[in-house]
Amino acid sequence: MASFQLRQFHFFKRESLDDLPEAFKQPELLLCSNGGDLIFIADSDGSIHIVNRSFVVRSFVATSEVPGTRITQMLHIHETRTLLTIEENVSTASSRPIIKLWSVDKLLRQTDVQPVTVKYQQPTSTPHPLTAIAATPSISQIALGFAGGHIVLIRGNIAKSKSTKQRTLHVAPEPVTNLHFIADDTGTSTTLFATTTAQTLAFDTSGSKSDPSILEERGCGIGCSLVNDDNELIVARDEAIYVYTTEGRGPCFAFDAPKVLIRRFRHYLLLATAAPSTMAPTMDHSRDDDDDIHLDSTDSRVYSYNDATTFTILDTKNKLVAYTGVVAGGVRGVAIEWGSVFVLGGHGTLDHFSEKDLLEKLDILYRQNLYPLAVKMAQNGNYDLASVAGIYKKYGDWLYSKDDFDTAMSQYMQTIGYVEPSYIIRKYLDAQRLISLASYLQELHTAGMATSDHTTLLLNCYTKLRDEERLNQFIHTQEDYQFDVDTAIHVCRQAGFYDQALYLADKFAKTGMYLKLKVEDQDDIKAALEYMHKLGDSDASVYLAELGRRCLASLPRETTELLVEVCINGMNARVGAADKNGGGDALRVSVVAAPMLSMRRIQHLFADQPAWLAAFLEQVIARRWQQPASTVGLSEDEENDMKSAWNTLLELYLCGVESPVAVSPQPAKKQAPKERALDLLRNSNASFDWDRAYILCASNGFTEGIAALYEQRGDVAALLELFIEHDDVRNMRSLLDKHGEERPDLYIKALHYFARNPQLADNERLLSECLATIEKHNLMSPLRVLQALGGSDRSGVTLGMVRGYIMRQIEASTKRIQDNEKAITSYANEYMTHHDNMEALKTKPVVFQSTKCTSCMAPLDLPSVHFLCKHSYHQRCLGDIGDSCPKCQVENQMLEDQRRRQELAAKQHDAFFNKLQSSDDGFEVVASWFSKNPFAFTRLVDQ
Repeated sequence: MASFQLRQFHFFKRESLDDLPEAFKQPELLLCSNGGDLIFIADSDGSIHIVNRSFVVRSFVATSEVPGTRITQMLHIHETRTLLTIEENVSTASSRPIIKLWSVDKLLRQTDVQPVTVKYQQPTSTPHPLTAIAATPSISQIALGFAGGHIVLIRGNIAKSKSTKQRTLHVAPEPVTNLHFIADDTGTSTTLFATTTAQTLAFDTSGSKSDPSILEERGCGIGCSLVNDDNELIVARDEAIYVYTTEGRGPCFAFDAPKVLIRRFRHYLLLATAAPSTMAPTMDHSRDDDDDIHLDSTDSRVYSYNDATTFTILDTKNKLVAYTGVVAGGVRGVAIEWGSVFVLGGHGTLDHFSEKDLLEKLDILYRQNLYPLAVKMAQNGNYDLASVAGIYKKYGDWLYSKDDFDTAMSQYMQTIGYVEPSYIIRKYLDAQRLISLASYLQELHTAGMATSDHTTLLLNCYTKLRDEERLNQFIHTQEDYQFDVDTAIHVCRQAGFYDQALYLADKFAKTGMYLKLKVEDQDDIKAALEYMHKLGDSDASVYLAELGRRCLASLPRETTELLVEVCINGMNARVGAADKNGGGDALRVSVVAAPMLSMRRIQHLFADQPAWLAAFLEQVIARRWQQPASTVGLSEDEENDMKSAWNTLLELYLCGVESPVAVSPQPAKKQAPKERALDLLRNSNASFDWDRAYILCASNGFTEGIAALYEQRGDVAALLELFIEHDDVRNMRSLLDKHGEERPDLYIKALHYFARNPQLADNERLLSECLATIEKHNLMSPLRVLQALGGSDRSGVTLGMVRGYIMRQIEASTKRIQDNEKAITSYANEYMTHHDNMEALKTKPVVFQSTKCTSCMAPLDLPSVHFLCKHSYHQRCLGDIGDSCPKCQVENQMLEDQRRRQELAAKQHDAFFNKLQSSDDGFEVVASWFSKNPFAFTRLVDQ
């Protein structure tokens, strides 16, 4: 049959219950339950047995004592805990069905309970059996279906048997088989579904309208319909199971079998189907096997439609048969309580069906490799996502083992976020599986679970496959870009996909990578320079320091201009920052200023472009440091930059480097590099290192530069030595004319030079000028002059050339001798006079003839005081003065001080020798020293 086309499983455990209460052993039982935690059983004697979870039975008689009276239908309304029973006398066809309402709670507590009998009128004069009944949860409406085709609606306070109204909704030519009430979400509208053997109908019972909606011109048998939780009518026909709403028929589920009963358990449909001898072989349900149902074709027992029923549990969500088995004697009733299914068989058996847990069901599917069904079942069973991913992983592994790599990858993609990506990636590293690997990695990125390694691998896959389309799609269509951009750029760059790398670098402002791609990979220097022009000076300086050399090699002019702009703007920014902070404090400037490109860090970029380095330095110097005011208040860094610029430019000029760019718009005359170097050295605003400049000029033999350096420093002596060294007589004369008056000692060196070089033109006149200046300022003794003039073999000085100087020196010496002789005679006479006076004072009496006081000029009177110097005083005029004459005291004190100084000078031997070594006339120093009688103060120490 078609039912066996579905996959069949044993997802339910079947257990035949033994030791049942006596109530279950009676024939012709009627079973009823509706989620009230109770099972109701009606027997043929008119008794109803209430069974609880422990199978404890409470019984009561529900019918009258009239023979043949029995319960033909029961309905448990669990919302109001009410049991509705239909009592009929089956022994006569003219009996009128009696409807009773029983309070379940009272039945459980009391023994003598009186029901509420529902009053109604037969729709026809001829009684017909009651074939269907339905009630709303509040029992405000009860619908009755009769075998004669009448559908009667009773409304009102039915539970109290008050104010009830009855009307006939429909009269069909065929028997009514099933009735079901549904209510909308608000509870204000009620719909009655009805089925006959030929039609499926719907009635709106909320109002007075009674016209039916014919859902389909087909019906079903008694007990072959139900209403699900979505207020949909489920109708079981032989060929399929149909779903209806109030609007009409919906989807259907093909299941071909003659159905006699349908019930609902969770999402399962419980079907009882007739089992003809050709369709229903004996099934062994004593064993609880987890595999598919095994049909025992060797069993010769068969069942007719009357004595055997196939019980099937159908899973409509997963499209499978969860259980199928034969119930001997037919299915007399199905009760769904306590999370299980109880099936009452015609032979008095009660089978208990319990659903296996999800793990057991999945294990069955795993063993049969039914992984898609396992996934679906796990999802429908609200399995957690990690566990569902585990099923996908098993499915993928199984497909992978069957070499179905692409399909396996589609399963692995479902495990993203739960299975370690490396587990899957390792399986697909083979070159033939890169397409699947790329798909997986792209999904990994979409889920935001990718790392930089995954990005690298994905892009490597695209690049190895040369799949530029998917690469572009991956890069351009990403919204949140769940990958490491730096890694993506690096991989694209390595594989030669420069456009894609540039796109990413530009989109994510990866300026450094963008410029490297333009410069190093595409050699598009012009575009790189234009891009750097748009950057801030601080950013541009960073990238110029890194890429400037390559740019200079291709576009030196444009790169140099950009470097100049960046440096100038950086310096101005530092100055501006200093001004805002209150002045030219160098420390403050260095802290506030932005980290601009330093001149010292730039110069190495021009290692292969010395001419452009010269142009760069010239422009920076001209625009920044040419004016004196621009060099005031510089920070330490900028001052170092400035010195470095001047020094480097000087070196370039001395090496013969010419700048290809003119600093001034219209230069008057093109200068040679060394001329520019000389101008630079003479520039008063230039700030270079003097020692370095000297070494550069000396190593390049640039005498003019050395002279400029000496002149700038004011070292005229060194400058004269330089001129002497290079026999530069013209500059020597200019130097002597300019500085001779203030530095007459220069003529001494000039005298030696002219004395050694008699071949010089106009040497006699130059020599005479030197001698005249030396003589004028008495710079040298005549003896040293004569030694200088004739002390060398190279000297060509003749007597005639210096005759005048010698004659003047002789005359001066003669005159000095004569003056000295006169002074000696004068000193000797003075000495003898003083000597005679001293002797007279020592040996002869002194006669005091003064008659007046030397102090007050009054006549002397006693007491008076006379001194040996012939001065006399009144004693009163002397006062406290001691033994010295007041008038001669000053002169005597001067003589005493002079003697003391001579005594001290006689002991300062170092000062004497220093003066002797530094003097041009040593004899004069010795003579002067002896004239002060140094030995008069020596003391002999006894040995």
